[in-house]
Amino acid sequence: MIQEKDIICEIQFYKKYLNKIESEINLLKKQVPNEAALRATRHGRGYQYFLRIKGNRTNNGTYIKKDNIEFARKLAQIEYDLYLQNTLKELVDMLENIKTLIENNPFQNAADKMTISKRVLVTVPYISDDSYVFAWVNQEYEGLQFKEDYPEYFTRRGLRVRSKSEVIIADILDEFNIPFLYEKPLKLGDDIVHPDFTLLNMKERKEIYWEHFGIMDDIEYRNNALLKIRKYELEGIFQYDSIIYSFESGRNPLNTKSVRKMISMLREKLGY
Repeated sequence: MIQEKDIICEIQFYKKYLNKIESEINLLKKQVPNEAALRATRHGRGYQYFLRIKGNRTNNGTYIKKDNIEFARKLAQIEYDLYLQNTLKELVDMLENIKTLIENNPFQNAADKMTISKRVLVTVPYISDDSYVFAWVNQEYEGLQFKEDYPEYFTRRGLRVRSKSEVIIADILDEFNIPFLYEKPLKLGDDIVHPDFTLLNMKERKEIYWEHFGIMDDIEYRNNALLKIRKYELEGIFQYDSIIYSFESGRNPLNTKSVRKMISMLREKLGY
């Protein structure tokens, strides 16, 4: 389905060129006589060009010499720009109408015409991106509990996480407006795991996961991390497709600059 944000981008793109063309027309018209037009005829293997004043049908025009071909170019450019201006205006108007139709959401409008008692029985075949994200972010689930003596780390929006590095990742995700769920349970075979972050791929409307392994210089922790990665792979969840892994150790802490750059690239991939 056509997305409203894509329509808005198209409108902005064409309006940008429409403004550019209008400025060019105004500039070029100052360099030629009023109501000037270009007449072209075949001449041997090339063309001859003539200056005509619109409205004078009997006038075949004044011959434009070869050494004044730039003047002919200006007249031709004006004619092209005027055609393009009209085309762009029609296209922008059409896109604006489509945008209005999409904003009205025909799927929801049809449901709104029904009584609530009947509407609750209906499955709406399409949900807008905004509504889908809202419902996804506000879903209920039971995450892992924190032990009483566990250190307290909070993100800027007040979400409690388990490490300083998770604070960094969560804050940057928020900074780029990428919605996420923290430690949402996920069934892997017979086990239940809690990925650090569950993200939503809006383009495909599917979940992807982010696991941050922060004590890789600890042998037992490292072995458990590798075992967890194998469990993901056994369920068809692979790096670069459905899951992101980040690592650090005491000597090699999380690189905030690299994480920000990665999340910036991830934002477009996920459709935000």
